[in-house]
Amino acid sequence: MCGRLPSPGMSETAVVTAFVEAPDGRILLLRRAPSARTYAGRWSGVSGYLEEDDAHERALLELAEETGLGSGDVELLGTGPPLAVAGEEDDRWLVYPFRFRCADPARIDLNEENAELVWIEPRELAERETVPGLADAYLHARFGDRIDAIANDRSRGASALAAVAVGAVAEAAELGLFPLELGRALAAARPSMGAVGSAVGRVLAAAREPDQVVAEAQGLLSARERAPRAIAVLLQPDLTGTVMTHSASATVREALLHSPPDRVVCTVSEPIGEGRGFSEELSAQGLTVELVADEDAEEAVSTVDLLLIGADTVFRDGSLANKTGTSSLCRGAREAGVPVVVACETIKLSASQPREPDEELFDLTPAGGIDRYVTEDGAFPSGEVHTLVDRTPFLREGHELLLGQASPAR
Repeated sequence: MCGRLPSPGMSETAVVTAFVEAPDGRILLLRRAPSARTYAGRWSGVSGYLEEDDAHERALLELAEETGLGSGDVELLGTGPPLAVAGEEDDRWLVYPFRFRCADPARIDLNEENAELVWIEPRELAERETVPGLADAYLHARFGDRIDAIANDRSRGASALAAVAVGAVAEAAELGLFPLELGRALAAARPSMGAVGSAVGRVLAAAREPDQVVAEAQGLLSARERAPRAIAVLLQPDLTGTVMTHSASATVREALLHSPPDRVVCTVSEPIGEGRGFSEELSAQGLTVELVADEDAEEAVSTVDLLLIGADTVFRDGSLANKTGTSSLCRGAREAGVPVVVACETIKLSASQPREPDEELFDLTPAGGIDRYVTEDGAFPSGEVHTLVDRTPFLREGHELLLGQASPAR
């Protein structure tokens, strides 16, 4: 009994599941009638088959049929991505989860599809005999906004979005539920940012119980906050003369402000153009900054003393996924004999094999295009990054866990 994001070629029966919450945060569970065609006597949310209907409209229809609550009686709190669930009777379900608030629980009037109702705390979802995947579906609905933010946010980098994902699994664990399937959904929301999955995987692989998830998440987030300052200190000897950078790495910003070089060259970094704001911010802090157009960047890199860039994902073989344009800049720097250094927190390490990003915002730079990675754990030639990846606790195990190649330690 487990939930997964839908996979191509899998045949599932589509259903909606609506979770109704009381004003005090308790969740409505319904016990399916003995005559129910599937999972008779099990506890469930308000559910029904989804055919050609709009999923939201179907959820409202099921609420009206099973509980007597009309659309005016409930407030939509959130939705989650569909969750593929393997049942216990050689059945497969594709669950579209919704979360509603009911201001007046006394208005609920059950029909014949359910035998009784109960209001429970979220942690009890793991304790009751429910239909398959119910707790996972609830977490998808409750944290669907975080999944959506990671999938669609184009203003924040990998470290910040990894922190969003880790924060979500910590909050889910605080509810008393083990958020493995939520972690998989968060990672799948942005596969081009491997740091998201790596961070979530490390937290979940290290934990056996929900309270341990919370502790591991807090530890990882605290380490992330400290990392940029440690990296800045290690980079100080390199930051002389003219330093060029690309995009708007927060870690690079910390280093440049800690040890200002004589001059900084920033690229515009289209298609978002975040380099403009980055250059203005550095200028406001008193640094001498030049902004160059992306089409002039490869020529400009031959005139500087160092190319210092951030990272979205660093793979075990030393290759780098970062903002589009990074690969050509690194190649130009190597041809001009300009050293290339990547400032990278360990939260961005990935145990997976490198792959071309599936978003136009990123590109892949091979290890040969980079001289060194500087992390809070020290500096590593690109050809030795694998030693750091291999010794980072639970990085490999977390990768396997999210892929379904390993089971949680619990």
